[in-house]
Amino acid sequence: MSSGSGGSTSFGGTDSVAAGGGAAGGDAAGANAATGGARAGAGGPSVCHSEPDLTPSLPAPGALDPDLVARAAAVLGSCIPDDGVARNATHLWFEHLGAPRIYFRLGEQLDCLANADCGCSAVEHCLGLVYRATPSVCASSCNGDVFTGCGDETELTLNCGRLGLSCDQGANCVAEAAVACDGSQVSTCSAQGEVTFCDDGFLRMTPCQALGDRCVDGKCTGPGDACTSDSSFSQLEAVTPVGTGCAGGTLQACLGGNTTSIDCATQGPGFNCQSLGDSFFCGLAAECMPADNYSSPKAASCDGTTLSFCNAGRLEHLDCTALGFTGCDLDRALGHYGCTPGATLQ
Repeated sequence: MSSGSGGSTSFGGTDSVAAGGGAAGGDAAGANAATGGARAGAGGPSVCHSEPDLTPSLPAPGALDPDLVARAAAVLGSCIPDDGVARNATHLWFEHLGAPRIYFRLGEQLDCLANADCGCSAVEHCLGLVYRATPSVCASSCNGDVFTGCGDETELTLNCGRLGLSCDQGANCVAEAAVACDGSQVSTCSAQGEVTFCDDGFLRMTPCQALGDRCVDGKCTGPGDACTSDSSFSQLEAVTPVGTGCAGGTLQACLGGNTTSIDCATQGPGFNCQSLGDSFFCGLAAECMPADNYSSPKAASCDGTTLSFCNAGRLEHLDCTALGFTGCDLDRALGHYGCTPGATLQ
């Protein structure tokens, strides 16, 4: 998984407001919108049919429902610019491989996002996420677990607590007390064998040994023989093995220069080792290539109100109206990323 491509109102871009993302939840979010802030999906239905989990925790991969992942990914990708629907599906499946950043914790509100049936209003309702246009610069701040930050004439607030995180004024939403760094530090291995690295001015930690691999010289590597892959993905923010073959239901992969084996059944319910062309991955099917950390061969498409995209190798066809939207359109120039209406700023 990676940070996104840099949209100013996205969770992905490390230089964006949402890289620090925080949103007012509950009454606070409603009050912000009422005083002139635009809600994500302000044109959508006002009544949501699910409730956010107020004591969230990161779901185990085996506890994820593929249909809920698809529905939640459609909402997130349509309403939060940058990552897109297919990449959000990938992020939801592999959050256990990433550092505790916002975009690797959205699955903690999976049921709420998937079942809200209120279009982009679900983003505010479930996550407390609100975008507002602002012509001036404002300082980052915390109000309890609610983070507010600004960038590129956009103010964003997010309830970190909805993601099982807490608010730190400088580091945004964090899993533990933030420790500052100046970027000159090289990545290292913690006493627990996890990868520790500096990003956005604060130390971050990514699981490695806890996943059955090993941390060597600040890099997560497989426990096997030396190998090479054509992956240029960073091994810092997330563990990103590159599949090289299948042995039954086991994915053979190269991770950080050494081989590793992954039982695909542990990566999601119904997962098996899949091959498509020259690619190998753990997934539900081999109907399409899952989005990788940065892009997707075919991110999404619209046919009337039906949104199609790849979900762990299974090609999904979701009717946007069943999620509380009114249509489907893909046009970045118009801010349309799938189901519409999407996020708006006022």
